[in-house]
Amino acid sequence: MAKNFFSGTSLRLKDGSMVDAGDHLKGKELYQQIAETNQPIEVILLSRDYMRFQLDEYYEKQGCSWGVVPLRDPIIEKCLEKYDVKALPSCRVVDEFGNLLDANARHHVEIYREKCQMTELFDRWRREQMVHRRICA
Repeated sequence: MAKNFFSGTSLRLKDGSMVDAGDHLKGKELYQQIAETNQPIEVILLSRDYMRFQLDEYYEKQGCSWGVVPLRDPIIEKCLEKYDVKALPSCRVVDEFGNLLDANARHHVEIYREKCQMTELFDRWRREQMVHRRICA
């Protein structure tokens, strides 16, 4: 079985505790609406901020409850490169093995949320995940 792409990366949760991102994200792949359907999904924030207060300010302003990868963790640059992130903010959907499921997730979330079809979007991502599993098997 493939190694979890985020294993070994620290993740700070809303309560301030630190966990291994690989363990925290295992089995999880938009948060409020899909979480309410009991689907396994998680959002993590990777920031290019240089000062902790900038990140904390953004986090509080947005009302985030997501896990946050600590500033300057090497996985941030690795993700920006791997997923070809050119502009921020950006949203990509990946599975626990680092397979890209949706490179244009921010746009898709806006469209599906407007139509109240978040479950359909999640199903789309799930189908893409199944394709990756068949390819890697």
